[in-house]
Amino acid sequence: MTDPHATEPPAPGPTAPGPIAPGPTRTRDRRDEDAPEPDASGTTATATARPGPWLGVAPASRWRAVYAASFLAVLAVGFAATLANPALRDPPDAPVWDGRWAEAYQAALDADSPLLAPARTAWGLIDTGLFRQGRPGVLIGRDGWLFPREEYAAVPDAAAAIERWSERIERVRGRLDAAGATLVVAPVPAKARIVAHAAPSPLPSGAERRYDAFLAALERREVVVADLRPALSRDPEAAYLRTDTHWTPAGAEAAADAIAATIRTRTAFAGAGEERFLVDRARQTERPGDLLPFLDLGPFTAVLGPPPDRVAVPTTVPAEPAGNDLFAEVRLPLTLVGTSYSADPAWDLPGALRRALGADLVDASLSGLGPWEPMRRYLEGEALRTSPPEVVVWEIPERYLTVAEYVPDGASW
Repeated sequence: MTDPHATEPPAPGPTAPGPIAPGPTRTRDRRDEDAPEPDASGTTATATARPGPWLGVAPASRWRAVYAASFLAVLAVGFAATLANPALRDPPDAPVWDGRWAEAYQAALDADSPLLAPARTAWGLIDTGLFRQGRPGVLIGRDGWLFPREEYAAVPDAAAAIERWSERIERVRGRLDAAGATLVVAPVPAKARIVAHAAPSPLPSGAERRYDAFLAALERREVVVADLRPALSRDPEAAYLRTDTHWTPAGAEAAADAIAATIRTRTAFAGAGEERFLVDRARQTERPGDLLPFLDLGPFTAVLGPPPDRVAVPTTVPAEPAGNDLFAEVRLPLTLVGTSYSADPAWDLPGALRRALGADLVDASLSGLGPWEPMRRYLEGEALRTSPPEVVVWEIPERYLTVAEYVPDGASW
C-alpha cells in the first residue's frame, strides 16, 4: 500500500549543479605507477611495459654512457699510440722558428701512426662508395675514369693569366732566337677535354675556352704552336690512361705526329728524314695510375677501385748502330723540353718524335717540376750554349695554365 505522505520523486529535467560530496580518496604509491588502468568500459587495459633501469642507469642515459665510453676509449688509444710513436722519442733535427720542425714532426708522426692508415681507408671507402668523390686532387668520372681536379681549376682572371703565360713564352722565344733555335710550343689538352664523354662534368666555361685562348695569344706574339686536339680526339679512349693524369703511348705517338707536321710546315727544320728508328712494343706492364692513391681505398683498392691500366711500353732504337768515330762532332737538330708527359719513358714521346721526324734529339724534359723549371734549366745550361739545335719543342700541359701557383709573375729569369 502506498504511503500518502511519501514525497513523489522529482521529474527528470535540468538541475542546477550542487556541491559534490567528497568521496574516499586512494593514494597511489610507487608500486601502482605502472599498474594498468581500467578503460571506459570498466575493463583493464594492458599497457606496454617500458624498459626499466639497467644497473641503475636509465635507458636515455645508457646511450650517453656508451658514447662517452667510446669517445674516451678512442682518446686513450690515440694517446697511447702517440706516446709509443718513434717521432716522439726521436724528434726531427730542423729549425723551430720557421715552422719546419713542426712540419717534419707531423710528417714523422703520421708516417709511424698505427691509426692513420685504417682511419683514412675507412673514410675513403665511405667517400668513394657513398659520395663518389676522393681526396682533393681527383674527380671520379664514368666507367672507372679518374680526372685531375686541376683541369677544372681557374684563377680569378683567366684571361690575364693566359696573357702572362704568352708574354713569358715570348721572352723564351727571344732567347732561343738569339741562339739560332726556333721555338715550337705543344700544349697538351686536358684529359677532360679529350675524354669528355667519361668526365664527371663539362669543363667550366673559363676552362673550356682556355686552350683556344692560349693558342690565339701565342699566335698574336708569332710563337709557333702545335694544336694537338685533332690528333688526340681521333681515338679519345686510347689517348689517355683511365686512372692516370697522363696520356698513353698511343696518345704520345699521335701528339708526336702532330708536332712533326707543325715543324715541317712552319719551321725551316732541315734535319727531317735523315735517320731511321725502330720501335719495340713487346714489353707489357700493369700501371696503377697516379690518381688512384687519391681514393684512399688502402688494401681494398684492387677490389673496389678502378682496375689498373695495361701499357705496352715502347722502346725506340736507331735502325743502324752508331758509328765508331769517337772524335766526330755530334750535333742533334732537335731538343724536347717538357714535363712528365715527355720525361716518363712509359710514353716514349722522345722516341715517337724521333720516328715521326726521322731525326735524333736531346731530351731535356723533367718530371715533377712543372713546365717552367725544365725550360729555365735548359736556357741556363751548357747544351744550348755550346750546341744549339734547330728547333726546341716545349711541351706544356694545358691544366697548368689557370692554376694559381703556376701562373708566372712579371719577373724575368
